[in-house]
Amino acid sequence: MNEIALDRSPANTILRLVAGGTVTSRAQAARVTGMARSTIGLHVDQMLQDGVLVENDEPQGARGRPAKELKVGRGAGYVVDVIFDRTETSVAISDASAAVLESATIDILLSHDPDSVLEQVFSTADEVLAEHGLAIADVRQVIASVPAPIDFQKGVTAHRSIMAGWEGIQIAKILGDHFRAPALMDNDANLMALGAATMLHEDELPLVHLQLSTGIGAGLVTADSKIHRGADGSAGDIGHLRIDRQSEVPCQCGKRGCIGAYASLHAVMTQLGIEQGTGVDPRAARKTITQLVKRSDPATLGALRDAAVHLGYLTAILVDMFNPRTIVLGGPMVELSDDVLSTVRGIVYQEAMSVATRRLVIGPSRLGNKSALVGAARLGADKLLDASLRGGRSAGPSKA
Repeated sequence: MNEIALDRSPANTILRLVAGGTVTSRAQAARVTGMARSTIGLHVDQMLQDGVLVENDEPQGARGRPAKELKVGRGAGYVVDVIFDRTETSVAISDASAAVLESATIDILLSHDPDSVLEQVFSTADEVLAEHGLAIADVRQVIASVPAPIDFQKGVTAHRSIMAGWEGIQIAKILGDHFRAPALMDNDANLMALGAATMLHEDELPLVHLQLSTGIGAGLVTADSKIHRGADGSAGDIGHLRIDRQSEVPCQCGKRGCIGAYASLHAVMTQLGIEQGTGVDPRAARKTITQLVKRSDPATLGALRDAAVHLGYLTAILVDMFNPRTIVLGGPMVELSDDVLSTVRGIVYQEAMSVATRRLVIGPSRLGNKSALVGAARLGADKLLDASLRGGRSAGPSKA
């Protein structure tokens, strides 16, 4: 999914077309953009001089001169992508074409001391950079994904009981200071949605990505391929919508009657009596419920089905409100049981307005646990491409 905005400069348009693989030569750039060849040459020559583009001979047949192939150069810089998750953290390097060059996984829980997690992130990033002959000076952008609501103004997680122990820690600032580059932190559901959107054609948008995990989150991508974050960055935080004000069922957020208290993986495991909470390795709880599903335990399958019913009605409301063309369901709940997807799908088509469902497609994530990384790489590439033509490093929150 390569979107070229009309308000971008000619140089930026050319660079984005090359980065997206749409254009590989000056002649192609002229045909695709309608610009004069002299204009194309002027901008390409400047970008070659700056190292933002490189131009190599492309092998041809026996006759004629070899064509010159344009590619994004090292001068455009690289992105460090840090994907924080409750059971592990991934560190990757990506480039201005949104290609992930290398990634490594750190086997550490977020419940550990944040300083310890960040120390391992830094050392792992140094190793991954070195493997590609890169240094911190080559890093032009950092993107961090976290499994928690984000306060964009303060640059911290927005709820102290979610991602406990990290409250008040300015993750983006710490990462930016270490790599000496602008850093952006975003909610994992947003980046998963952007990752899912990269797999779709523009006529398959808008998109809603539902992450059905310990909590419930939604990422929204608009018809023009932008993440919809809302006025303060909290759009899509649907897990804490109260569906029963008379309920005494507690949610992880501290309130009662939230959808997350009935339909999240945490709620399902609580109902089954699977031990969770402080001091309990979440990987052990996931292993327990996975084994129960494999044994077709009636109570487990019933609890998942009940949760899926709640999720189906919630998703139907989202369909009527947001009118997406595509809904993607991701996360461990979908991986545990095919019934979750089929139940949600059935209820949505039954309950949502027919005008909103006649072209709606509901399916599982094609990227699995790589969705957030793909989204981070896409967002980072967009920042790199803008910054490379300003003669400096990217800054400020992305509009993607």
